[in-house]
Amino acid sequence: LLAGAIFTAPAYAERVPVLQQIDLPHPYYFREMYLPQLTGGPSSLAWSPDSTEVIYSMAGSLWRQKIGAGTNTGSGLAQQLTAASYDYQPDWSPDGRWVMYSSYRNDAVELWILELASGVAKSLLANGAVNVEPRFSPDGKRIVFVSTLFNKRFHIFTADINDGKLGNVQRLTGEHKSELPRYYYSAFDHEINPVWTRDGR
Repeated sequence: LLAGAIFTAPAYAERVPVLQQIDLPHPYYFREMYLPQLTGGPSSLAWSPDSTEVIYSMAGSLWRQKIGAGTNTGSGLAQQLTAASYDYQPDWSPDGRWVMYSSYRNDAVELWILELASGVAKSLLANGAVNVEPRFSPDGKRIVFVSTLFNKRFHIFTADINDGKLGNVQRLTGEHKSELPRYYYSAFDHEINPVWTRDGR
């Protein structure tokens, strides 16, 4: 009996992975290296359209700060914008009205949007998946982001955005299985880190 208890104990002691919407061998590389992490200092900086302010993630919240501490353009003081969850990867809309970001809620990573004038934040996309790296198109009419919605693997999605609401969500990238052995990253490709061209095409 003692021998049986010794051999079965590691199974119970094994750490249960968070965000089971990621289905990969050795998911450590994505959950703890690719996904946004809690930081003690600023990360994921986003510029305002006029380049006089920044919004960044720090300690799980979003912060807004003017550039040029000690000058006429800014005091250097940071204003906390969010506090109810763990918020990351902000992106400022081209018209300066909105900030879109990834937010850890309901054991998933959702997309949220904050209207800067009113300070009101609301859910933009809550599909039970891991949704990260949201980016506005240059004209502010579309977004691109990474999601595990399809087969629990990372793919690039786009959507239309109008007045703080999404529509026409589409997956851009398909499944591609490599013939090469991939012990750490699975046989399937993953698409991450999207960025728009200047003309939005």
